[in-house]
Amino acid sequence: MTYQNDPDPRYDRPVDERPVDDTRVVERERVVEEPAPVAPSSSNVNVAAGGRREYVAAGPGPLYYARRVVSLLFGILAVLIALRIVLLLLVANQTNGLVDFIYNVTEPFVAPFRGIFNFDTVSPGGGSTLDVGALVALIGWALIYLLIMAVLSLGDRTSTSTV
Repeated sequence: MTYQNDPDPRYDRPVDERPVDDTRVVERERVVEEPAPVAPSSSNVNVAAGGRREYVAAGPGPLYYARRVVSLLFGILAVLIALRIVLLLLVANQTNGLVDFIYNVTEPFVAPFRGIFNFDTVSPGGGSTLDVGALVALIGWALIYLLIMAVLSLGDRTSTSTV
C-alpha cells in the first residue's frame, strides 16, 4: 500500500510530483446473473415470470387529441372571460379596439349566466364594476369543461398490456 507522500520506486520524486499521465486502468469482467427458470404453475394468474408486473403503454388513446383541443378552447375562453372581469374592474376604455374585441367575443358566453342572481353587477364607485354574471360564467364554463373532460376520459380508456 502506498501513501500520499511515499516515493514510488520507479521515480526519484514523491507521489505528489509524479507526472499526471501515469495512470493504471484495471478493467474487471462483469458478471451477469441469469434469472432462475420458473416452473409453470397451474394458476390462471396473468403474471410474468418471477412475480414482476411490467406495464407497457399502448400510446395515446383515440380521444386524446380531442381532449387536448377541448382543453385549449376552454383555456382560451377562461382567459378571455378573466380579462373581461379585470378590464371592467379597471374601468378600461370601451372605445379601444382590443377592449371592445374582448367584450364582444365574451358576451355570448357570459349572456346565458346573466340573471341567475338578482344583481348582475356590483359598482363600488369610481366607475369600477364587478361583473357578477362574468364571474358566474367563468365558474359555469369551468364546470362544463370538467364534465366534458370526464366524459371524454371515460371513452378514452388507455389499454395496457402486461408483460
